[in-house]
Amino acid sequence: MRDSIFISYSHKDKKFLDELQSMLKPLQRNGAVDAWADNRIQASSKWHDEINKSLNNAKAAVLLVSKGFLDSDFIANHELPPLLEAAEKDGLKIFWVCLSNCLYDRTKIADYQAIHDIKKPLSKMTPSDRDDVWKKIGEELEQVAPLPPR
Repeated sequence: MRDSIFISYSHKDKKFLDELQSMLKPLQRNGAVDAWADNRIQASSKWHDEINKSLNNAKAAVLLVSKGFLDSDFIANHELPPLLEAAEKDGLKIFWVCLSNCLYDRTKIADYQAIHDIKKPLSKMTPSDRDDVWKKIGEELEQVAPLPPR
């Protein structure tokens, strides 16, 4: 059952992942959403299997797009294809964030509406302005990928 949120990012952009996860923490703590990134993979786990399982469970995806993101062969070959296919076939929601100036417009990512003004990459924003974007993402995710009642 698709009920989680998959966060795709380049490890070069970890500070942005940390900011997003901090914003989402209250929603995760109260059971409103389950946001997954590869930093949740436990030691001794088969990391590729864990990523595939999370990709298959995703109802929404947050793409933290930067030149590092676009440079990653792993993202291009193993994460984006199943996410984009699920968006087409299963209605997975794609929320992408422009972290820095990059050639996103030469990719299929450009087919999807960004969650913020792409002319203002997050790397050029103040922390307070970035928090506004993270909050907006959290509110959207709470609406499109809520966890079922327990």
